Amino acid sequence: GHTNNAGVAMLAYTASITNKSLTVKVYYDDSPTGVGKTTRAITSLCRQPCKALFITERKNAFDELEGEVRRISAQLGKRPPLIRRVHSDPANRGGSVVEEIEALPERYAGCSHLIVIATHAALLRSNFSDFTGWRIVIDEVPAFLDFEEKRTHLDASFFERHYALEHVIGRWHAITLTDAGHGITAAEVRADQSHAHLGVFHARVIEASRPGAKRVVLSNLADWQEMADRKVQWCWASVFSLRELAAFDRVELLGNRFRSDIGSILADWLEVEEVGWEALPSLTSARRFEHRPLTIHYFFDRPASKSLFATDQGKAALAAIGQHLATVLPQAHSIWTANDTAEPGTPTPKALLGLPENDYLTPRQAGTNRHMGVSHAAAIYSAKPSANLRGLLTALKLDPAIWTRSVEFETILQFVTRTSVRDPANGTPVHLWVFDREQATYLKDYFDTLPHVAATMSHLPLGVGLVRAAQGGRPVIVLTPEEQERRKADRRKLDAERKRRKRAA
Repeated sequence: GHTNNAGVAMLAYTASITNKSLTVKVYYDDSPTGVGKTTRAITSLCRQPCKALFITERKNAFDELEGEVRRISAQLGKRPPLIRRVHSDPANRGGSVVEEIEALPERYAGCSHLIVIATHAALLRSNFSDFTGWRIVIDEVPAFLDFEEKRTHLDASFFERHYALEHVIGRWHAITLTDAGHGITAAEVRADQSHAHLGVFHARVIEASRPGAKRVVLSNLADWQEMADRKVQWCWASVFSLRELAAFDRVELLGNRFRSDIGSILADWLEVEEVGWEALPSLTSARRFEHRPLTIHYFFDRPASKSLFATDQGKAALAAIGQHLATVLPQAHSIWTANDTAEPGTPTPKALLGLPENDYLTPRQAGTNRHMGVSHAAAIYSAKPSANLRGLLTALKLDPAIWTRSVEFETILQFVTRTSVRDPANGTPVHLWVFDREQATYLKDYFDTLPHVAATMSHLPLGVGLVRAAQGGRPVIVLTPEEQERRKADRRKLDAERKRRKRAA
Protein backbone atom coordinates (compact mmCIF):
# COMPACT_ATOMS: atom_id res chain seq x y z
CA GLY A 1 0.00 0.00 0.00
CA HIS A 2 0.93 3.66 -0.25
CA THR A 3 -0.49 4.87 3.06
CA ASN A 4 1.93 7.14 4.91
CA ASN A 5 1.76 8.86 8.25
CA ALA A 6 2.40 12.31 6.85
CA GLY A 7 -0.20 15.04 6.72
CA VAL A 8 -1.26 14.19 10.27
CA ALA A 9 -3.15 17.42 10.77
CA MET A 10 -5.10 16.89 7.56
CA LEU A 11 -5.94 13.32 8.48
CA ALA A 12 -7.01 14.35 11.97
CA TYR A 13 -9.34 16.95 10.47
CA THR A 14 -10.75 14.39 8.03
CA ALA A 15 -11.33 11.90 10.82
CA SER A 16 -13.11 14.50 12.91
CA ILE A 17 -15.82 15.10 10.30
CA THR A 18 -16.05 11.65 8.71
CA ASN A 19 -18.07 8.61 9.66
CA LYS A 20 -15.47 5.84 9.52
CA SER A 21 -17.73 2.91 10.35
CA LEU A 22 -18.02 1.81 6.73
CA THR A 23 -15.28 -0.42 5.35
CA VAL A 24 -15.29 -0.85 1.58
CA LYS A 25 -13.88 -3.95 -0.10
CA VAL A 26 -12.40 -3.08 -3.47
CA TYR A 27 -11.40 -5.67 -6.05
CA TYR A 28 -8.81 -4.40 -8.50
CA ASP A 29 -7.40 -5.73 -11.75
CA ASP A 30 -4.05 -4.19 -12.68
CA SER A 31 -3.25 -6.56 -15.55
CA PRO A 32 -1.39 -5.02 -18.53
CA THR A 33 -3.27 -3.22 -21.30
CA GLY A 34 -4.84 -5.31 -24.04
CA VAL A 35 -5.13 -8.64 -22.20
CA GLY A 36 -8.87 -8.53 -21.53
CA LYS A 37 -9.60 -6.76 -18.22
CA THR A 38 -12.74 -5.15 -19.63
CA THR A 39 -13.87 -8.36 -21.32
CA ARG A 40 -13.53 -10.32 -18.06
CA ALA A 41 -15.53 -7.72 -16.12
CA ILE A 42 -18.33 -7.59 -18.73
CA THR A 43 -18.47 -11.40 -18.89
CA SER A 44 -19.04 -11.50 -15.14
CA LEU A 45 -21.88 -8.96 -15.45
CA CYS A 46 -23.51 -10.87 -18.33
CA ARG A 47 -23.24 -14.38 -16.88
CA GLN A 48 -25.75 -13.93 -14.03
CA PRO A 49 -28.57 -11.40 -13.63
CA CYS A 50 -27.45 -8.32 -11.70
CA LYS A 51 -27.78 -4.56 -11.72
CA ALA A 52 -24.52 -2.77 -12.40
CA LEU A 53 -22.97 0.57 -13.19
CA PHE A 54 -20.14 0.34 -15.71
CA ILE A 55 -17.99 3.47 -15.51
CA THR A 56 -15.73 4.37 -18.42
CA GLU A 57 -13.54 7.38 -19.10
CA ARG A 58 -15.23 8.72 -22.23
CA LYS A 59 -18.76 8.72 -23.58
CA ASN A 60 -17.18 8.04 -27.01
CA ALA A 61 -16.60 4.48 -25.73
CA PHE A 62 -20.30 3.81 -25.06
CA ASP A 63 -21.05 2.27 -28.50
CA GLU A 64 -18.07 -0.05 -28.25
CA LEU A 65 -18.99 -1.13 -24.72
CA GLU A 66 -22.60 -1.81 -25.62
CA GLY A 67 -21.45 -3.87 -28.59
CA GLU A 68 -19.14 -5.87 -26.32
CA VAL A 69 -22.00 -6.56 -23.86
CA ARG A 70 -24.17 -7.88 -26.68
CA ARG A 71 -21.32 -9.93 -28.19
CA ILE A 72 -20.42 -11.57 -24.88
CA SER A 73 -24.06 -12.27 -24.03
CA ALA A 74 -24.49 -14.06 -27.36
CA GLN A 75 -21.27 -15.99 -26.79
CA LEU A 76 -22.60 -17.14 -23.40
CA GLY A 77 -25.95 -18.06 -24.95
CA LYS A 78 -27.68 -15.50 -22.72
CA ARG A 79 -30.25 -12.85 -23.42
CA PRO A 80 -28.43 -9.51 -23.16
CA PRO A 81 -29.17 -7.36 -20.12
CA LEU A 82 -31.09 -4.12 -20.46
CA ILE A 83 -28.48 -1.49 -21.37
CA ARG A 84 -28.86 2.19 -20.52
CA ARG A 85 -26.49 5.13 -21.00
CA VAL A 86 -26.03 8.21 -18.84
CA HIS A 87 -23.75 11.09 -19.76
CA SER A 88 -23.61 14.76 -18.95
CA ASP A 89 -24.48 17.70 -21.13
CA PRO A 90 -21.57 20.19 -20.83
CA ALA A 91 -24.06 23.07 -21.04
CA ASN A 92 -25.56 22.29 -17.64
CA ARG A 93 -22.23 21.40 -15.97
CA GLY A 94 -23.28 17.92 -14.95
CA GLY A 95 -26.51 18.82 -13.15
CA SER A 96 -28.86 16.47 -15.01
CA VAL A 97 -26.49 13.50 -15.08
CA VAL A 98 -26.28 13.52 -11.29
CA GLU A 99 -30.07 13.51 -11.00
CA GLU A 100 -30.34 10.71 -13.56
CA ILE A 101 -27.71 8.56 -11.84
CA GLU A 102 -29.29 9.04 -8.41
CA ALA A 103 -32.74 8.10 -9.78
CA LEU A 104 -31.55 4.74 -11.17
CA PRO A 105 -32.27 2.54 -8.10
CA GLU A 106 -35.90 3.63 -7.92
CA ARG A 107 -36.46 3.74 -11.69
CA TYR A 108 -35.17 0.19 -12.22
CA ALA A 109 -36.26 -1.36 -8.93
CA GLY A 110 -38.19 -4.06 -10.79
CA CYS A 111 -35.43 -4.87 -13.29
CA SER A 112 -33.38 -8.02 -12.69
CA HIS A 113 -30.57 -7.63 -15.27
CA LEU A 114 -29.32 -4.15 -16.11
CA ILE A 115 -26.05 -2.49 -17.08
CA VAL A 116 -25.90 1.31 -16.97
CA ILE A 117 -22.91 2.87 -18.75
CA ALA A 118 -21.69 6.21 -17.39
CA THR A 119 -18.51 8.30 -17.30
CA HIS A 120 -15.82 9.08 -14.75
CA ALA A 121 -17.31 12.57 -14.45
CA ALA A 122 -20.65 11.08 -13.41
CA LEU A 123 -18.91 8.83 -10.88
CA LEU A 124 -17.13 11.71 -9.17
CA ARG A 125 -20.28 13.86 -8.92
CA SER A 126 -23.01 11.45 -7.82
CA ASN A 127 -24.42 10.18 -4.53
CA PHE A 128 -24.56 6.37 -4.42
CA SER A 129 -26.14 5.84 -1.00
CA ASP A 130 -29.24 4.14 -2.52
CA PHE A 131 -27.33 1.59 -4.64
CA THR A 132 -27.64 -1.36 -2.26
CA GLY A 133 -27.78 -4.57 -4.30
CA TRP A 134 -25.93 -3.04 -7.26
CA ARG A 135 -22.40 -3.67 -8.54
CA ILE A 136 -20.00 -1.08 -9.95
CA VAL A 137 -17.09 -1.57 -12.35
CA ILE A 138 -14.76 1.38 -12.95
CA ASP A 139 -12.73 0.92 -16.14
CA GLU A 140 -9.49 2.90 -16.05
CA VAL A 141 -9.26 4.54 -12.67
CA PRO A 142 -9.93 8.29 -12.41
CA ALA A 143 -7.62 10.55 -10.42
CA PHE A 144 -10.28 10.82 -7.67
CA LEU A 145 -9.44 14.52 -7.39
CA ASP A 146 -11.62 17.54 -8.10
CA PHE A 147 -9.19 20.39 -8.66
CA GLU A 148 -9.89 23.82 -10.12
CA GLU A 149 -7.86 27.03 -10.30
CA LYS A 150 -9.63 30.38 -10.18
CA ARG A 151 -8.93 34.10 -10.65
CA THR A 152 -11.88 35.82 -8.97
CA HIS A 153 -10.56 39.18 -7.79
CA LEU A 154 -14.02 40.82 -7.91
CA ASP A 155 -15.63 38.09 -5.80
CA ALA A 156 -13.87 38.30 -2.43
CA SER A 157 -16.99 39.63 -0.67
CA PHE A 158 -19.17 36.87 -2.23
CA PHE A 159 -16.87 34.15 -0.87
CA GLU A 160 -16.53 35.85 2.50
CA ARG A 161 -20.32 35.96 2.86
CA HIS A 162 -21.06 32.39 1.79
CA TYR A 163 -18.04 30.25 2.76
CA ALA A 164 -16.06 29.74 5.96
CA LEU A 165 -12.36 28.78 6.16
CA GLU A 166 -10.91 26.52 8.85
CA HIS A 167 -7.14 25.99 9.05
CA VAL A 168 -5.94 22.43 8.45
CA ILE A 169 -2.22 22.36 7.59
CA GLY A 170 0.25 24.90 6.19
CA ARG A 171 -1.68 27.31 3.99
CA TRP A 172 -4.47 24.81 3.37
CA HIS A 173 -7.91 25.51 4.80
CA ALA A 174 -11.13 23.47 4.78
CA ILE A 175 -14.14 25.21 3.24
CA THR A 176 -17.65 24.94 4.66
CA LEU A 177 -20.84 26.96 4.26
CA THR A 178 -21.76 29.98 6.33
CA ASP A 179 -25.41 30.53 7.27
CA ALA A 180 -25.79 32.59 4.09
CA GLY A 181 -24.11 29.84 2.06
CA HIS A 182 -26.66 27.31 3.30
CA GLY A 183 -29.32 29.49 1.71
CA ILE A 184 -28.26 28.87 -1.90
CA THR A 185 -28.35 25.57 -3.78
CA ALA A 186 -25.87 24.24 -6.34
CA ALA A 187 -28.60 24.57 -9.00
CA GLU A 188 -29.01 28.28 -8.15
CA VAL A 189 -25.26 28.81 -8.49
CA ARG A 190 -25.20 27.01 -11.87
CA ALA A 191 -28.12 29.14 -13.08
CA ASP A 192 -26.34 32.41 -12.20
CA GLN A 193 -24.30 33.35 -15.28
CA SER A 194 -21.65 35.19 -13.28
CA HIS A 195 -21.14 32.26 -10.88
CA ALA A 196 -21.97 29.21 -13.03
CA HIS A 197 -18.28 28.22 -13.00
CA LEU A 198 -18.67 27.59 -9.24
CA GLY A 199 -21.45 24.99 -9.67
CA VAL A 200 -19.29 21.97 -8.87
CA PHE A 201 -17.41 23.88 -6.17
CA HIS A 202 -20.61 24.86 -4.36
CA ALA A 203 -21.99 21.30 -4.62
CA ARG A 204 -18.78 19.97 -3.06
CA VAL A 205 -18.92 22.49 -0.21
CA ILE A 206 -22.56 21.56 0.46
CA GLU A 207 -21.46 17.92 0.77
CA ALA A 208 -18.52 18.86 3.03
CA SER A 209 -20.82 20.90 5.31
CA ARG A 210 -23.26 18.09 6.10
CA PRO A 211 -23.06 16.20 9.41
CA GLY A 212 -20.98 13.05 8.95
CA ALA A 213 -19.59 14.38 5.67
CA LYS A 214 -17.34 12.09 3.64
CA ARG A 215 -15.74 14.98 1.75
CA VAL A 216 -13.29 17.73 2.60
CA VAL A 217 -12.97 20.76 0.29
CA LEU A 218 -9.63 22.53 0.58
CA SER A 219 -8.40 25.96 -0.47
CA ASN A 220 -4.89 27.41 -0.44
CA LEU A 221 -6.26 30.81 0.58
CA ALA A 222 -5.87 31.71 4.24
CA ASP A 223 -8.33 34.60 3.89
CA TRP A 224 -10.85 35.30 1.14
CA GLN A 225 -9.52 38.84 0.78
CA GLU A 226 -6.30 37.39 -0.69
CA MET A 227 -8.17 36.70 -3.92
CA ALA A 228 -8.84 40.43 -4.35
CA ASP A 229 -5.42 40.80 -6.03
CA ARG A 230 -6.08 40.33 -9.74
CA LYS A 231 -2.72 38.50 -10.13
CA VAL A 232 -3.62 35.75 -7.66
CA GLN A 233 -4.79 32.42 -9.04
CA TRP A 234 -6.00 30.30 -6.13
CA CYS A 235 -7.32 26.75 -6.15
CA TRP A 236 -9.79 24.45 -4.48
CA ALA A 237 -9.51 20.68 -4.21
CA SER A 238 -11.66 17.80 -3.06
CA VAL A 239 -10.70 14.14 -2.89
CA PHE A 240 -13.26 11.45 -3.77
CA SER A 241 -13.72 8.94 -0.96
CA LEU A 242 -14.16 5.29 -1.90
CA ARG A 243 -16.47 5.04 1.11
CA GLU A 244 -19.02 6.77 -1.11
CA LEU A 245 -19.27 3.40 -2.91
CA ALA A 246 -19.99 1.46 0.28
CA ALA A 247 -23.62 0.74 -0.67
CA PHE A 248 -22.61 -1.38 -3.68
CA ASP A 249 -22.49 -5.16 -3.29
CA ARG A 250 -19.24 -5.27 -5.25
CA VAL A 251 -16.74 -2.57 -6.24
CA GLU A 252 -14.27 -3.41 -9.00
CA LEU A 253 -11.57 -1.18 -10.46
CA LEU A 254 -9.66 -1.93 -13.67
CA GLY A 255 -6.42 -0.23 -14.57
CA ASN A 256 -2.89 -0.97 -15.70
CA ARG A 257 -0.49 -0.48 -12.74
CA PHE A 258 -3.50 0.58 -10.68
CA ARG A 259 -1.87 0.41 -7.25
CA SER A 260 0.84 2.88 -8.29
CA ASP A 261 -1.72 5.26 -9.84
CA ILE A 262 -2.33 8.66 -8.27
CA GLY A 263 -6.01 7.75 -7.80
CA SER A 264 -5.12 4.72 -5.70
CA ILE A 265 -2.51 6.65 -3.74
CA LEU A 266 -4.93 9.49 -2.97
CA ALA A 267 -7.54 6.92 -1.93
CA ASP A 268 -5.03 5.28 0.40
CA TRP A 269 -4.03 8.65 1.84
CA LEU A 270 -7.61 9.61 2.65
CA GLU A 271 -8.98 6.24 3.68
CA VAL A 272 -6.10 4.98 5.87
CA GLU A 273 -7.51 1.58 7.01
CA GLU A 274 -10.99 1.93 5.56
CA VAL A 275 -10.48 0.16 2.20
CA GLY A 276 -9.87 -3.56 1.95
CA TRP A 277 -7.97 -4.11 -1.31
CA GLU A 278 -8.13 -7.50 -3.06
CA ALA A 279 -6.24 -8.15 -6.28
CA LEU A 280 -8.00 -10.12 -8.99
CA PRO A 281 -5.90 -12.84 -10.66
CA SER A 282 -3.60 -11.17 -13.16
CA LEU A 283 -4.56 -11.81 -16.76
CA THR A 284 -2.25 -12.94 -19.50
CA SER A 285 -3.61 -13.34 -22.98
CA ALA A 286 -4.69 -16.88 -23.83
CA ARG A 287 -3.89 -16.11 -27.45
CA ARG A 288 -0.42 -16.42 -28.92
CA PHE A 289 0.99 -13.04 -29.96
CA GLU A 290 3.18 -12.70 -33.02
CA HIS A 291 6.56 -11.25 -32.15
CA ARG A 292 7.04 -7.68 -33.33
CA PRO A 293 9.73 -4.95 -33.09
CA LEU A 294 8.66 -1.61 -31.59
CA THR A 295 10.60 1.64 -31.80
CA ILE A 296 9.92 4.57 -29.48
CA HIS A 297 11.17 7.80 -31.06
CA TYR A 298 11.67 10.90 -28.91
CA PHE A 299 12.81 14.40 -29.78
CA PHE A 300 14.12 16.18 -26.67
CA ASP A 301 15.81 15.55 -23.33
CA ARG A 302 13.96 18.46 -21.76
CA PRO A 303 10.57 17.29 -20.41
CA ALA A 304 7.39 18.43 -22.08
CA SER A 305 5.22 20.97 -20.26
CA LYS A 306 2.38 23.30 -21.15
CA SER A 307 4.50 26.27 -20.06
CA LEU A 308 7.26 25.17 -22.46
CA PHE A 309 4.74 24.77 -25.29
CA ALA A 310 3.69 28.42 -24.73
CA THR A 311 7.23 29.81 -25.22
CA ASP A 312 8.78 30.81 -28.54
CA GLN A 313 11.29 27.96 -28.36
CA GLY A 314 8.52 25.50 -27.45
CA LYS A 315 6.43 26.66 -30.41
CA ALA A 316 9.45 26.26 -32.71
CA ALA A 317 10.00 22.75 -31.33
CA LEU A 318 6.37 21.78 -31.96
CA ALA A 319 6.47 23.13 -35.51
CA ALA A 320 9.65 21.13 -36.19
CA ILE A 321 8.07 17.99 -34.72
CA GLY A 322 5.01 18.51 -36.92
CA GLN A 323 7.17 18.84 -40.03
CA HIS A 324 9.00 15.61 -39.18
CA LEU A 325 5.86 13.66 -38.32
CA ALA A 326 4.22 14.76 -41.57
CA THR A 327 6.93 12.80 -43.42
CA VAL A 328 6.77 9.60 -41.35
CA LEU A 329 3.11 9.16 -40.31
CA PRO A 330 1.21 7.32 -43.07
CA GLN A 331 -2.06 9.20 -43.62
CA ALA A 332 -5.19 7.21 -42.79
CA HIS A 333 -2.96 4.50 -41.29
CA SER A 334 -1.76 6.29 -38.16
CA ILE A 335 -3.14 8.10 -35.12
CA TRP A 336 -1.81 11.15 -33.31
CA THR A 337 -2.72 13.34 -30.38
CA ALA A 338 -1.60 16.55 -28.71
CA ASN A 339 -2.81 19.08 -26.16
CA ASP A 340 -5.73 21.02 -27.62
CA THR A 341 -5.90 23.91 -25.15
CA ALA A 342 -3.83 27.06 -24.74
CA GLU A 343 -4.09 30.56 -23.35
CA PRO A 344 -6.63 32.73 -25.24
CA GLY A 345 -5.15 34.19 -28.40
CA THR A 346 -2.28 31.68 -28.64
CA PRO A 347 -2.11 28.60 -30.90
CA THR A 348 -2.58 25.20 -29.32
CA PRO A 349 0.12 22.51 -29.52
CA LYS A 350 -2.26 20.57 -31.77
CA ALA A 351 -2.49 23.53 -34.17
CA LEU A 352 1.28 24.09 -34.13
CA LEU A 353 1.91 20.49 -35.19
CA GLY A 354 -0.31 21.04 -38.24
CA LEU A 355 -0.95 17.35 -38.88
CA PRO A 356 -4.00 15.90 -40.72
CA GLU A 357 -7.18 16.38 -38.69
CA ASN A 358 -8.64 13.07 -39.87
CA ASP A 359 -5.98 11.10 -37.98
CA TYR A 360 -6.26 13.14 -34.77
CA LEU A 361 -7.74 11.63 -31.60
CA THR A 362 -8.18 13.20 -28.19
CA PRO A 363 -5.46 12.09 -25.75
CA ARG A 364 -7.64 9.84 -23.61
CA GLN A 365 -8.43 6.73 -25.64
CA ALA A 366 -8.31 3.99 -22.99
CA GLY A 367 -10.65 1.08 -23.58
CA THR A 368 -11.05 1.21 -27.35
CA ASN A 369 -9.98 -1.42 -29.91
CA ARG A 370 -10.93 0.59 -32.98
CA HIS A 371 -7.35 1.42 -33.98
CA MET A 372 -5.75 -2.03 -33.80
CA GLY A 373 -5.05 -1.87 -37.54
CA VAL A 374 -2.52 0.99 -37.29
CA SER A 375 1.13 0.58 -36.36
CA HIS A 376 2.15 4.27 -36.17
CA ALA A 377 1.15 6.61 -33.33
CA ALA A 378 2.39 9.98 -32.06
CA ALA A 379 1.52 11.50 -28.69
CA ILE A 380 2.95 15.01 -28.23
CA TYR A 381 1.35 15.65 -24.89
CA SER A 382 1.96 17.04 -21.42
CA ALA A 383 -0.03 17.03 -18.18
CA LYS A 384 2.39 18.27 -15.52
CA PRO A 385 0.85 19.53 -12.24
CA SER A 386 0.47 23.31 -11.94
CA ALA A 387 2.16 25.26 -9.15
CA ASN A 388 -1.04 25.17 -7.09
CA LEU A 389 -1.47 21.43 -7.62
CA ARG A 390 2.19 20.81 -6.71
CA GLY A 391 1.51 22.73 -3.52
CA LEU A 392 -1.42 20.46 -2.68
CA LEU A 393 0.53 17.28 -3.41
CA THR A 394 3.43 18.54 -1.32
CA ALA A 395 1.05 19.29 1.58
CA LEU A 396 -0.18 15.71 1.30
CA LYS A 397 3.46 14.54 1.34
CA LEU A 398 3.07 13.12 -2.17
CA ASP A 399 5.79 13.45 -4.81
CA PRO A 400 4.42 15.53 -7.74
CA ALA A 401 6.26 13.07 -10.03
CA ILE A 402 3.55 10.52 -9.14
CA TRP A 403 0.99 12.83 -10.75
CA THR A 404 3.05 13.13 -13.93
CA ARG A 405 3.53 9.37 -14.10
CA SER A 406 -0.17 8.61 -13.59
CA VAL A 407 -1.75 11.42 -15.60
CA GLU A 408 0.76 12.24 -18.35
CA PHE A 409 2.79 9.08 -18.91
CA GLU A 410 -0.12 6.69 -18.41
CA THR A 411 -2.35 8.70 -20.79
CA ILE A 412 0.38 8.43 -23.44
CA LEU A 413 0.77 4.70 -22.77
CA GLN A 414 -2.97 4.09 -23.07
CA PHE A 415 -3.01 6.06 -26.33
CA VAL A 416 -0.13 4.27 -28.06
CA THR A 417 -1.34 0.83 -26.96
CA ARG A 418 -4.53 1.31 -28.99
CA THR A 419 -2.38 0.29 -32.00
CA SER A 420 -1.51 -3.09 -33.53
CA VAL A 421 0.63 -3.88 -30.48
CA ARG A 422 -2.58 -5.26 -28.96
CA ASP A 423 -3.45 -7.40 -32.01
CA PRO A 424 -2.14 -10.97 -31.48
CA ALA A 425 -1.95 -11.76 -35.20
CA ASN A 426 -0.22 -8.56 -36.33
CA GLY A 427 3.58 -8.74 -36.34
CA THR A 428 4.04 -5.45 -38.22
CA PRO A 429 6.84 -3.27 -36.79
CA VAL A 430 5.37 -0.56 -34.54
CA HIS A 431 6.63 3.03 -34.47
CA LEU A 432 5.74 5.49 -31.70
CA TRP A 433 6.72 9.15 -31.26
CA VAL A 434 6.72 11.16 -28.02
CA PHE A 435 8.12 14.54 -27.04
CA ASP A 436 10.80 13.66 -24.46
CA ARG A 437 13.14 11.01 -23.13
CA GLU A 438 11.27 10.54 -19.81
CA GLN A 439 8.07 9.68 -21.68
CA ALA A 440 9.97 7.30 -23.97
CA THR A 441 11.62 5.57 -21.01
CA TYR A 442 8.25 5.03 -19.32
CA LEU A 443 6.91 3.40 -22.48
CA LYS A 444 9.98 1.20 -22.92
CA ASP A 445 9.81 0.02 -19.30
CA TYR A 446 6.23 -1.08 -19.98
CA PHE A 447 6.85 -2.76 -23.33
CA ASP A 448 9.84 -4.61 -21.89
CA THR A 449 7.34 -6.55 -19.76
CA LEU A 450 5.54 -7.88 -22.87
CA PRO A 451 7.23 -11.03 -24.22
CA HIS A 452 5.95 -10.46 -27.77
CA VAL A 453 7.46 -6.98 -28.09
CA ALA A 454 11.11 -6.08 -28.72
CA ALA A 455 11.27 -2.38 -27.77
CA THR A 456 14.05 0.09 -28.54
CA MET A 457 14.39 3.85 -28.08
CA SER A 458 15.59 6.26 -30.75
CA HIS A 459 16.53 9.93 -30.28
CA LEU A 460 15.59 12.20 -33.20
CA PRO A 461 17.46 15.53 -33.04
CA LEU A 462 15.62 18.23 -34.99
CA GLY A 463 18.13 21.05 -34.87
CA VAL A 464 15.96 23.00 -32.42
CA GLY A 465 17.64 23.75 -29.10
CA LEU A 466 15.62 23.78 -25.88
CA VAL A 467 17.43 25.55 -23.08
CA ARG A 468 16.30 25.68 -19.48
CA ALA A 469 14.05 28.63 -18.73
CA ALA A 470 16.11 31.65 -17.72
CA GLN A 471 15.55 33.34 -14.39
CA GLY A 472 14.02 36.79 -14.42
CA GLY A 473 12.79 38.08 -17.77
CA ARG A 474 9.15 38.94 -18.18
CA PRO A 475 7.27 39.37 -14.92
CA VAL A 476 4.94 36.62 -13.76
CA ILE A 477 1.36 37.74 -14.33
CA VAL A 478 -0.36 34.88 -12.50
CA LEU A 479 0.66 33.98 -8.96
CA THR A 480 -0.31 31.30 -6.50
CA PRO A 481 -1.26 32.65 -3.06
CA GLU A 482 2.08 31.30 -1.76
CA GLU A 483 4.03 33.15 -4.46
CA GLN A 484 2.12 36.34 -3.74
CA GLU A 485 2.87 36.01 -0.02
CA ARG A 486 6.57 35.47 -0.77
CA ARG A 487 6.59 38.57 -2.97
CA LYS A 488 5.03 40.60 -0.17
CA ALA A 489 7.54 39.21 2.35
CA ASP A 490 10.44 40.07 0.01
CA ARG A 491 9.10 43.60 -0.42
CA ARG A 492 8.75 44.01 3.36
CA LYS A 493 12.32 42.77 3.84
CA LEU A 494 13.68 45.17 1.20
CA ASP A 495 11.69 48.03 2.67
CA ALA A 496 13.02 47.30 6.16
CA GLU A 497 16.59 47.14 4.82
CA ARG A 498 16.12 50.41 2.95
CA LYS A 499 14.83 52.10 6.13
CA ARG A 500 17.74 50.66 8.16
CA ARG A 501 20.29 52.08 5.71
CA LYS A 502 18.53 55.44 5.70
CA ARG A 503 18.71 55.59 9.51
CA ALA A 504 22.38 54.52 9.44
CA ALA A 505 23.19 57.32 7.00
